[in-house]
Amino acid sequence: MIIDAHAHACGELHNIDGILKYLANNQLDKIVLCPGESEQTKNRKVPMISNIIHSSGLGYGFNNVIRLATSLSGVAKYIDKQNQIIACLANDYHEKIIQAYWVNPLDNECIQKLESCYETHHFHILKMHQCWHNFDILQNKVEIILEWALNKSVPIFMHLLSKKQSIKFAELTNKFPKSMFIVGHMIGFEDIITNSTNENIFFDISAPYLIPFKILQKAVSIIGSNRLILGSDTPYGENNIKINFDRIGNLGLNDRQQENIMGNNFINILHAN
Repeated sequence: MIIDAHAHACGELHNIDGILKYLANNQLDKIVLCPGESEQTKNRKVPMISNIIHSSGLGYGFNNVIRLATSLSGVAKYIDKQNQIIACLANDYHEKIIQAYWVNPLDNECIQKLESCYETHHFHILKMHQCWHNFDILQNKVEIILEWALNKSVPIFMHLLSKKQSIKFAELTNKFPKSMFIVGHMIGFEDIITNSTNENIFFDISAPYLIPFKILQKAVSIIGSNRLILGSDTPYGENNIKINFDRIGNLGLNDRQQENIMGNNFINILHAN
């Protein structure tokens, strides 16, 4: 099974026709959708920065661009609406679409909203994004959310902001050894691996323009193929999923190892508990 485990419900994926076309064109079995720019119906072009800048800190630097764009557009205000739209899509097309519920720890009602949406739609992934919502990873509300997720056996997808926050994230994962975590765009890979003892941390390889290929190779050499997750970040960037297919094919892995990254690892996360 091949799964794009990180995409956004906007751009070419802003409606069901576009989603199904995307799945068919890329021979994907399932897609994980999370909120994006609700009014955006075209893909965002992003240059392949990772072909020029080979630093492991590339994601940290690009986060400044994301924070500025998010602040200027005000898109973070519409997360609740987007969560509801994706919930309905996942309900109607559950064989193809997996919902990633986007939670804002700064929202005083976030737990109540979590409970309500989960009771109705039973989403499969919980996402937090520090560029869209400026929270500290060790603040008390984040731990409350993690406890909620652990109780429901829901894995946590995290987009980390900075080196400092990645190190704090590693500290947090050590406090939750039974929780499943997915780190977006491999941001902070080296800082997390160095500081965390939690082996339930997986790394999403989406947005190849943010991940130098040598970092992907390094990850394979350190943690193997069992903790890497295929994603695209569509519609941000062009041909991301195809670029990642090629990258996986160039890692020197056998068929079983490639299948792990392409979908098996993600399925195992969902059924871990």
